[in-house]
Amino acid sequence: MSELLAALVLIPLASLAGVFVMPKTWERPIFYIAFAAMILEIAVFFLLAHQWLAAGAFPVTHSFGSLFSSAHYNFSLNFYFDWIGAVFMGVAAIMTSLVFAFSRFYMHREPGFKRFFYTVLLFFEGLSLIILAGNFEVLLLGWEFIGISSVLLIAFYRDRFLPARNALKVFSVYRIADAFLLVAIWYAHHIFSGSVDFSDFSNIVAQNGDELALLGFFLLVVALIKSAQFPFSYWLPRAMEGPTTSSAIFYGALSVHMGLFLLLRTYPLWEDSLWVRIAIGVVGLVTAVVATSIARVQSSVKTQIAYASITQIGIMFIEVALGLPWLALIHFACNASLRTYQLLISPSAVSYLVHDQFYNFVPPAHRITGGLPGRLRVTLYVLGIKEWDMNSAVTHYFWKPLKTIGRAVKFLDNNLLQMMAVALFGVVAYIAAPMAPSATITLVVSSCAALISIIFYIRAYATKGSASSCWNLIMIGHLYGALFLGVASAGGWQYLVMYGAGLVAAYLAGLACLRYMVAKSSQSLRLGEFNGEIYQFKKLGHIFFVVCLLFMAFPISPSFLGQEILLSYIPADHVLQIALFCFVYLIMGVSIMRLYIKLFFGSHKQSYHEIAYKSS
Repeated sequence: MSELLAALVLIPLASLAGVFVMPKTWERPIFYIAFAAMILEIAVFFLLAHQWLAAGAFPVTHSFGSLFSSAHYNFSLNFYFDWIGAVFMGVAAIMTSLVFAFSRFYMHREPGFKRFFYTVLLFFEGLSLIILAGNFEVLLLGWEFIGISSVLLIAFYRDRFLPARNALKVFSVYRIADAFLLVAIWYAHHIFSGSVDFSDFSNIVAQNGDELALLGFFLLVVALIKSAQFPFSYWLPRAMEGPTTSSAIFYGALSVHMGLFLLLRTYPLWEDSLWVRIAIGVVGLVTAVVATSIARVQSSVKTQIAYASITQIGIMFIEVALGLPWLALIHFACNASLRTYQLLISPSAVSYLVHDQFYNFVPPAHRITGGLPGRLRVTLYVLGIKEWDMNSAVTHYFWKPLKTIGRAVKFLDNNLLQMMAVALFGVVAYIAAPMAPSATITLVVSSCAALISIIFYIRAYATKGSASSCWNLIMIGHLYGALFLGVASAGGWQYLVMYGAGLVAAYLAGLACLRYMVAKSSQSLRLGEFNGEIYQFKKLGHIFFVVCLLFMAFPISPSFLGQEILLSYIPADHVLQIALFCFVYLIMGVSIMRLYIKLFFGSHKQSYHEIAYKSS
C-alpha cells in the first residue's frame, strides 16, 4: 500500500508539471491532463481503500525518508492513512474532478485558463499532503501550499482592485493561523521530546496527559481561523472574488474544512481535556448563531452560501466537542457536496431569479413591529448587514495602528540609516554570540533584536515609497530576525548559515528583478497604488513570486528548514520569545506579499489593447 500512498501525492504533482509546460492556448490538452490526473487519483484511491478495508481497516503508516535529520531535529516524510484520511481524500478527489469537468466550459477562452488549472492542481497537492500527513511537519508543508494557491485564485482577475485587495486580506488572516501552527509544532516538539507521528498519539497521551491542554488551545486557534469561525468569519466571503469554480472547490468543499480536519486528526491529544472541548463547542455555537444571522440578510448569493457553510462547520465543531467525530465526518461529506453544487449553479440560479422577479415580484410583508421585539429585530438585521463588524474591528484595532507606527518611523527609509542598521547588526551579533549562555543576556538581546525586526517590517508594510526601498527594509528586518533566532535558540548558531543563505540569495535575486523593472518600466514603481506590472513583465512576475516565497522562508527554501531547526532550540519556558516570533513571522509575510501584490496586480496604466481611430 505504500506505493499507492506515494501515488496519491505524486499524481497531482506530475499533472501540475504537465499543465505548466503546455502553451496557454491549448485548452483541450490542459484540461485532459488535469482531468485524467484526477480520474487516476480516484482510481488509485479506491484501490488503496479496497486493500485497506481488506486488511482490516487498520491505520497505515509509511515513511519515504527524511528531508533533514540531525541529533536534535528530524523532518521525516511520513504519511498516514486511516478512516479520517479516507473520507477527506475521497471527497477531495471526487469534488475536484467534478469541478475540473465543469471548468472546461465555464473557463473557456478565459485568459487565465491554464493558470486556473495549474493553481487548482497546486492546491490539490497541498490538500493531499495535509490529509495524508503522518506528522506535523508534512502537514505544515501542505498547509503553506494551500495558503499560497488561495491567494493566487482569489486574485485570479488580477487587473481588478477588489480581488487584489481581498487576496492580501485573506493572506494576512491565513498568516495568523500559520504562526499559531508553528507555535503548536514548537510546543509539541518540546512536550514530546522531538518530532512525533500521528500514529503514536495514543502512547503520547498516556505519558503527557497534563501538558496537552495548551497544545489543544493552540490547535483550536489554527482551526477556527482556517475554518472561518468567529471572530474570523469575515474572510470567507471576501475569498470568493475568484472564479465561481475555484470558490466551489476551495471555500465551499475543501479548504474551509481543513480546520475541522485538524481537530479530527489531533482528536486523541485533547479529547480528555474538558476545557478544550468546552472552548470548541462554544466557538462552534457562537459561530453558528452569528453566521446564520448574517447569511439571512446578505444580497450576494456567494456571501449567503459562504456564511451558510460557516454555520454548518460551526455545528461540526459542536459535534466534535461532544465526542462524535464520526458524525462530523458524515456532516462534512454532505456539506461539501451541497456547497459545491450550490456554488456551481449559483450563476444560473441568480439569472433565473432575476428574470422571475422582473415579472412576478411580490413585495415582502412588513415584519418589523414596535417595542422591544422590533428593536431587537432591527438590531440583529443591522448587525447581520455589517457582518457584526468583524472586519472593521480587526482593521481598526490591529492593522491601522500598525500603519500609524509604520508612518511614524518614516526616517528608516534613509539609505544611510539602513547601512547603520546593518553595521549595528554585526556589532550586536559579535557581542551577543559569546554571551549567549547567560539566560538574562539571551532574553534581552533576542527580545531587542525581535523588536527592531518588527519595526523594520512594519515600516515595510506601511511604506508607499519605492519597491526597492521596501525590499531593503524587509532584508534588514530579516537580519535582525536572524539575530533573534540565533540568540534565542542558544546553541543553534550553526544553522544560521542555512537560514541566511536562502535569505541572501532571495534578496539579491529580488533586488535584480526590481532594478530591471525600474529600468524597463514606463511608470514609477511606488507602493501607494496597484501597479499591474504583470502585464508588462509576465515571466519576471512569476520569477519574482518564487523569489518572494523564498524570501518569506516558504517550505521550498533552505531558510524554512533553518527557521524550523532554530525555532525548535528555543526552550519551552521562553513564552515572550515565542510571542515575538509569532509577530515577526506574521508581519514579515504580510509585508512581502503586499509588496508583490502592489507591484504586479491591479490595472496597468499603459493600454495593451488596440484602440480604434477616431472617425473624421
